[in-house]
Amino acid sequence: MKTSARRSRGEQVGLTRAAVVAAAESVAERSGLAELSLRAVATELGVSATAIYNHVRDRDDLLDAVADAFVAREVLAQLPGGMEPLERVRLVAHRLHRAGIEHPGLLTAIVGYLPEQSPSAQVDCTQLMLTDLEAAGAPPERAVVLYRAILMLCAGEAIAYANHHRPRATSIAERYERHASLGRYTELGNYLRSAASPDWDRGFEQELDLVLRELGPPTSGEGL
Repeated sequence: MKTSARRSRGEQVGLTRAAVVAAAESVAERSGLAELSLRAVATELGVSATAIYNHVRDRDDLLDAVADAFVAREVLAQLPGGMEPLERVRLVAHRLHRAGIEHPGLLTAIVGYLPEQSPSAQVDCTQLMLTDLEAAGAPPERAVVLYRAILMLCAGEAIAYANHHRPRATSIAERYERHASLGRYTELGNYLRSAASPDWDRGFEQELDLVLRELGPPTSGEGL
């Protein structure tokens, strides 16, 4: 039976919301959230911009969908049951870290981004971590500080990893040797050696340990 309205190009090629979100993730990872637009996603997919509106309401809806899909897939998928609160905090933190190592552009793009719609995987993740931090002994205000510290740690590691692996004319090791040969950076020796060939997982574990040592309430005179 004929229909009176012509189908858009997006409908003709079987475009789906999942495909739109996947293309949006690619754009955000490559160029950052600032460059993410419905037109950029349409170009990525090779369809008309109007076809995208069949699947997302506007740019805010698109941003929410990207953040939701990323956190649901990389962090919350198949979380084991029966875990102790602090054990689950560590697992979620490690998943965030791994997501940042593998997709630094996406993780750093959504840290600090508050979705418009609820429920969402991003809000669910925040709720989970805050609840577990409080269950592990942190007062509510302290749990917020610890949660933010974990997020910033994961985002910072993602940025450092991406910068470390940028193409460059001279290797990190050569740059270390250049600095070390001057003899003026002796106090930085250990850091420079580790910076030349970092153990990303071990370093993250050590830094996470430092954050989680602060689970107790602030000592007298210590601010949040």
